[in-house]
Amino acid sequence: MYKPWTIVNGFGDIMRIGELAKQAAVSRDTIRFYERHGLIRSAVDPAAGNGYRVYPEDAIMTLEVIRDAQAAGLSIADITLFFSAFLAQDIDQDASDFLDAKIAETTEKITASQRFLTLLQDTKAALKRAPQDGLDEVNT
Repeated sequence: MYKPWTIVNGFGDIMRIGELAKQAAVSRDTIRFYERHGLIRSAVDPAAGNGYRVYPEDAIMTLEVIRDAQAAGLSIADITLFFSAFLAQDIDQDASDFLDAKIAETTEKITASQRFLTLLQDTKAALKRAPQDGLDEVNT
């Protein structure tokens, strides 16, 4: 599980894009896409001398936040707004309204998903109890 405050940590331990992609289980193109949108940050590797980019170790957790946010239905624009509000560490009315709306939407999705999960579980249990190909009815 990620801790939201790790999004803003500095460049402690660093890694190149290939290692980040491997550890976060995303493609290099995905990382570059998020970087273009300002969701992931990188720096030039001063030791390499060839312009290679390096990423902070906490980028793995940032990618987890992005993946979870997308799974909850947030767009890249929404995620950018979320990160902006988070990084500002101050909440204005627009940010508060945005967060309230996303909390309500996510709560609705969780409720709907829970109802559907219950339906799936009930269906599986009912199918286990049901006669199979009518053989149970013939044998009784």
